[in-house]
Amino acid sequence: MMPLTLPILSERSFLAWIDQAQPGDRISYHEGLLAVDRAPGPSALHGSARSELDRIADHAMAQAKDGCLLLVQRRIAEDRIAYIAIKASGDKPRRN
Repeated sequence: MMPLTLPILSERSFLAWIDQAQPGDRISYHEGLLAVDRAPGPSALHGSARSELDRIADHAMAQAKDGCLLLVQRRIAEDRIAYIAIKASGDKPRRN
């Protein structure tokens, strides 16, 4: 696997996308292995990039929990996954 040096998307860009996205719009917010890339030991990302990815992933999870985003994954290779956020329609009841 080729090591990453930066997240594919900045936290600022991700938050701007959330604010402007229409239902059904999608954005890839990371490619790799998210759990590994967020961890200080095994991550190929360096300090500030890993911290930014961690914040992006936390925003994605919080928005998904609130029903604003749907989070999906698409396998690119055996050791590489695209993590994708899809803006929810807002007309479905939230699951608890």
